[in-house]
Amino acid sequence: MKPNIIFIVIDSLRADKCHGEKKTSVTPNIDSLIENGTYFNQTITHGQSTIPCMSSILTSLYPFESMSQNEDIFVINPKAETYIENLEEFGYESHALVQESLSHMGLDKIFRKNFEMYPVTLKTWTGLDKKIIQRIESFSKTDPWFYYIHLYDLYIPFNQQDVKKVNNLDGLYPGDTTYDRMLSAIDVSIGKILENVDQEKTLVVITADHGHEKGAFTESMENIHQENRKVRKHEPGVGFKIGQKIAHKFPKSMLPVRKKLAEKYTSKADEEIKEKVKPEIEKIENSELRPYEKRLMKNAIAPTAHIYDDRVHVPLILSGYNVPTKKLITQQVQSVDIFPTIAGIIGLISTNYGRRGHSLVPLLKNGTIEEFPAFLESATNSKRSSDSNVIGIRTSMHKYFRDRHEKTKNIHLYDLKNDPLEEHNLYEKNNELVEKMEKIIEKILQSKSLEHTESKNLSKEEMKKARAVLSKLGYI
Repeated sequence: MKPNIIFIVIDSLRADKCHGEKKTSVTPNIDSLIENGTYFNQTITHGQSTIPCMSSILTSLYPFESMSQNEDIFVINPKAETYIENLEEFGYESHALVQESLSHMGLDKIFRKNFEMYPVTLKTWTGLDKKIIQRIESFSKTDPWFYYIHLYDLYIPFNQQDVKKVNNLDGLYPGDTTYDRMLSAIDVSIGKILENVDQEKTLVVITADHGHEKGAFTESMENIHQENRKVRKHEPGVGFKIGQKIAHKFPKSMLPVRKKLAEKYTSKADEEIKEKVKPEIEKIENSELRPYEKRLMKNAIAPTAHIYDDRVHVPLILSGYNVPTKKLITQQVQSVDIFPTIAGIIGLISTNYGRRGHSLVPLLKNGTIEEFPAFLESATNSKRSSDSNVIGIRTSMHKYFRDRHEKTKNIHLYDLKNDPLEEHNLYEKNNELVEKMEKIIEKILQSKSLEHTESKNLSKEEMKKARAVLSKLGYI
């Protein structure tokens, strides 16, 4: 018998907010899944935003291998084989439900006719769970199904109106912050959804694409973050709009010129925004806050893509079919391991050739596997996102990262055991360890290029819509 698979991605869920002492949300359903299943408390994802991370998870490749670039927007590489294809070949009917803000990333090409979107205005606490349950009720009762659900509530609220709505629900959804209360709300919906599946015959997987520093924000930091969204907003002038209309009429031979003009404008707009927030950033830098607090505050004012553990340490819960109960695995594992593990649990073999992940089934069966270093990159959803532009390696003991293209630039090395908040850069005193980490990076890259392949699978209208959504969500 092949089990059904329900695969829930809670966008931006940090590991420390799902399980552990820092958790202030109340999540009896998530807690029950952990109690009656297996929890991996040191799961590391490979990017810091949705498209890189989900490209990596679905293909079991690293972001630089699994994404392609469509002008200034990144998408899942249409040429990369995904595990969804493997599941369908194995007899599964695949389905997906994602928020419309992710419509451009390429999941519609993967799930085809069974791809469904829900509006930004629909939340877990306003009826999204009912929509999911209705969909599950429509699935085949004889053939196995795979259902990918992407919950986006933790990333939003992205405006003050939504913040007020959530904070007015304090009595229903407990937690110290908006983020924690939203997780409490999501948990209620997860409970309702799982009431409608036979968990003994269903493999339940809950994880996150990436974490988020918002989970560590105080209420005052969250308010600063929301206020500075307005400051960072850049409205193009009349001159730009006229110029854009003219540029769109250029013949194909003039496309390189149009591209350069767009890049010049974007660069100018970015510089203007940096100048706007510069006084606040300098004030924080000169304050007596701890390095970690400074980093949080600066990200509240002007978010920049990074690979600190706030973003890359995510939860991973397996429960239900063929999964041992009451099991906590502390060994470092990776997001690229998720689908090879699903394949191992359900008996799907010969699907990982040439991929990066490893099955975690031996750990489920009290065996051992080698702990593999996790490759990290500050990959974003768009070329226009503010990016620290770094790559690195994480082990259970250390985090190393440096400039994406120059290995002697922007070097960081942290002792994760003694400095979990990554406040004290030790690279100058640890040349031997830096060299060791650099060799791991070189082995991973080998002859592969960090430059993304180009694709043209988005129309002009889709590109325009994608840019508008990414702008609204604060990515660009």
